[in-house]
Amino acid sequence: MHRGVEDFMRVVRSQGEALGIRPNHPATAAELSHLEHQIGSPLPTDLRLALSKFNGAALPTGTLLGVGQPLGETMEASLKELAERMERSFLDPDLPLPFHKNDEGALLAFDRSAGPVADTWPIIDYFVDTGEVRLVHRTFDGWCRTMVAGWTSPDFFDQFTLDKYLRAGERHAAIESDVASAHATVAHALKRAGRPDDALESYLRAARCVPPLLWCDWEALKVAALLGDRPAAFEAAGRLAARAPAYRWAQRETTPGRVADVLGKIARGDADLSRWTRLLDQLAGQTVETDDKDRVAAVRRALLHQEQLPLTQPSRASVMPAAPDLARWWATAYQAYVDGQLRDEDLLLDPTFEPLRAAYEFSQLLRIRREF
Repeated sequence: MHRGVEDFMRVVRSQGEALGIRPNHPATAAELSHLEHQIGSPLPTDLRLALSKFNGAALPTGTLLGVGQPLGETMEASLKELAERMERSFLDPDLPLPFHKNDEGALLAFDRSAGPVADTWPIIDYFVDTGEVRLVHRTFDGWCRTMVAGWTSPDFFDQFTLDKYLRAGERHAAIESDVASAHATVAHALKRAGRPDDALESYLRAARCVPPLLWCDWEALKVAALLGDRPAAFEAAGRLAARAPAYRWAQRETTPGRVADVLGKIARGDADLSRWTRLLDQLAGQTVETDDKDRVAAVRRALLHQEQLPLTQPSRASVMPAAPDLARWWATAYQAYVDGQLRDEDLLLDPTFEPLRAAYEFSQLLRIRREF
């Protein structure tokens, strides 16, 4: 048994009542074997040991699913529900195996497609409403260690705040430093805390993990461009420009044209333009839409010939009109950023803001602390 799993069971036994944890009675060997027969493979050893001590439990994070006929929901019932939602056979050996459900219905599940040996299955987060899947823990032991670290932290009973959210992300990243979602949580918290330089590094860490969260490179590129951090922008852009099918671009949450627009802003004035034009060439080879192709070509041409960059194309309708009084306009933009109405993408891609960009340093907006 791994140390994190042992600590998990110890905390449930010794501090469970104080933490609001309500464990079920232990699962029998017959109940565990029945589920293994149903799924066609052994359960991960650590999970089997945990269920043999308490067959499911009400946890602060949701419900640890049991086997057989325990009080509450079971792994088998959740697996059948998941198979129906995913329109796959319950007998599919690659179907994720749920073991935890939170109050919103999101499932934590073992990714059985990751390998034939149960003890190597990583843990994914499956959002029932959207079908989104992401790796959130490398092992069951990592999940247990993260849970125990949260339950035993001094701020466990404190009200949820931005700082508490950041500390939770930092604990996860310290326990599982190779899990992208941990670094993405830290990056999001740091970004809201007005610490863009630290957030940028965490976005890059998330993008370097295997598997990465592909949208983190787009977030990193935008922050780097607003901060004027060329090395970070080049790293993120290098991964964004790598050839990928359409579904991967959807996961990146951007397009070649938008990437090119941002590259034009950060590359201008660099002594070595060739490294940026190579990235633009890679983007050009992936454009499907004519508009995207024209935008990439226009940015490349402007950089090479030291011409004015083409007007960027916003990703949505402008969130605020231009104003003749720049000071008042800046104050309005400041408040809109605090309220979440104005985004980094607007600052970079909406040409409406060009006069304001010429008068003010937009990186100041990134240093605003925005509570939840």
